[in-house]
Amino acid sequence: MSDLLGIGASGIAAYQTALSVVGDNVANADTPGYVRRTVVLKTAAAGGAGAPTLRDVGGGNGVNVGGIGRAFDALKAGAARDADSDLGRITTRADWLARLQSALGSGDASLTKRIGGFFDAAQDLSVSPASTAARTIFLDRADQTAAAFRSTASALAAIGSDINAATASQVVQVNQLTASLAQINAAITRSGGTGEAGTALLDQRDAALAALATFVRIGVTDTGRGTVEVRLGDGANAPLLVSGTAATAIGGSPAGDVVLHPSHEPVVVRLPASGSLAGLVEAGKRVSATITAVDALATRFVTAANGQQMAGVDAAGTDGTALFATTTLAVAPGEANGGTATIDVAVGDAATIAPSGYVLGYDGSAWTLARGDGSGAVTGAGPLHLDGVTVTPAGAAHAGDSFVFAAKAGAAGVALRPLDPSQVAAASRWLTDADGANSGSATLAVTVDAAAAGFPALPAYRIVVTGAATADIVDPVTSAVIASATIDGSSIAGAGFRFTIGGHPVVGDSFRITRNVDGTGDNGNIRALVAQRHAGGTGNTIEASLDATVTGVASTLSETKALATSATAVRDDAQRASDAVSGIDIDTEAAELTRLQAAYKANAQVIATARALFDTLLQAVG
Repeated sequence: MSDLLGIGASGIAAYQTALSVVGDNVANADTPGYVRRTVVLKTAAAGGAGAPTLRDVGGGNGVNVGGIGRAFDALKAGAARDADSDLGRITTRADWLARLQSALGSGDASLTKRIGGFFDAAQDLSVSPASTAARTIFLDRADQTAAAFRSTASALAAIGSDINAATASQVVQVNQLTASLAQINAAITRSGGTGEAGTALLDQRDAALAALATFVRIGVTDTGRGTVEVRLGDGANAPLLVSGTAATAIGGSPAGDVVLHPSHEPVVVRLPASGSLAGLVEAGKRVSATITAVDALATRFVTAANGQQMAGVDAAGTDGTALFATTTLAVAPGEANGGTATIDVAVGDAATIAPSGYVLGYDGSAWTLARGDGSGAVTGAGPLHLDGVTVTPAGAAHAGDSFVFAAKAGAAGVALRPLDPSQVAAASRWLTDADGANSGSATLAVTVDAAAAGFPALPAYRIVVTGAATADIVDPVTSAVIASATIDGSSIAGAGFRFTIGGHPVVGDSFRITRNVDGTGDNGNIRALVAQRHAGGTGNTIEASLDATVTGVASTLSETKALATSATAVRDDAQRASDAVSGIDIDTEAAELTRLQAAYKANAQVIATARALFDTLLQAVG
């Protein structure tokens, strides 16, 4: 009779525990990281016929709870982590590439449109070189192009800075997760990984591993009793991130790489092509490459525009000066400034801007302008002059106010120089014409070369063909022969210019080269600038080079978005497979609850029956 009561009591206790576990499953159905619990029941051993301490394993005496298990499949969980890691890399890269594409622009204010507008304005000016309005529009378009270069450079720099900040943030999170996993390993070792506390620790471990996998691809090895070893990537030789109770920190390098042991003797590691941190590194390198490409394009554009402008003469017949400045100073007021002072900065033509920039400070009575490296300074009320830079303070300043002038080069340094419309060098510096009596088909072409000094400097020259391959250079005023030259298609050095004779000259043919002293009606130089639009170079023309950069980013973004769609499907499938084992299904739990309630009632009925029998026996004996 006592055995019957014991059997019922053990069943009641076991199924009560099972019901509690099912209740926990239902309550945590939406809890992230919670793994479905299961109760392991085992038959209780019967008592032996000998001593009370002996057990007879051949019989049964009810049921006991053998432990609380977790419905967990390590392979499926690992596949879900890997799929999540792959998706993290792709979506992160797509997000930053989308921002990069936006920075390059596609509207009327984009760099592409502004460069095209500049050349269009040059074309319009070539039609009406004497028009002040056309010259003004040309300078306005040049200013817009310079502003587009600067704004593009600023946007790209901001993206690069944000990527660095995001990388630093993710590095901190990775280090926090690896440190947490090391602590969980220690706690699991103490608890043995069993019981409700041990099961909760295993949930925490798997949640931390899942979170870590979103940042980097990891390889996980169960080292026994629930503790894990974590490596950065797959394979036995991959760097260890967590081993036992020790965690290895990672960090970022100035070059955008990931390093181990950042605080001492950092070791650069190659990140697996997975995880959001890898996506950030990839995006950072793409942004860096784009910045390099835009800077190179800015240098090429400015070199071409300035070179052509300086090869011509302006409306007054004066040699042209540079159209664009290549280095500028960005002014930033000090954060603690209390005054209302404003600063005007002018960079002279011969300025040699210090790479370290400048600092302007006010001590209450005077301003001091100093190089950023402290190698030189000037003091006064203003304007202040240093290295060809003129700084003019205005307004009311407080003692301690300061301003920082950062030197900007590349695309960030492009700026239109302060030119008057009449200073646009639309005309050619040298004019040429052929004698009307020439019988040959030869032509003469002149290019500006400031270093050429083959002839004495004269306002005009006459070239006379004297033989099949010879010509004399004659002073038109004195008819004196200055020099003789060989006609073989190569350029001949003059005084600040070079010329070539092509075609088929005939003895007696002559040409004239004259210095242009009135540039109001000539359009030779501006036409040469228009021709620069179609000049080949690295990456083809200037506009084609920019198009290649923009299209390359757009193409990569499109491919990345397509990969993201595929990776999302893979991640969802892997997560469903893992959830099918570890997740909570309310219908399944409801069915299990019904089964356990029936078992609980059955065991309660066993106890009730035993009590009834016991009462009947007592009444029979009495």
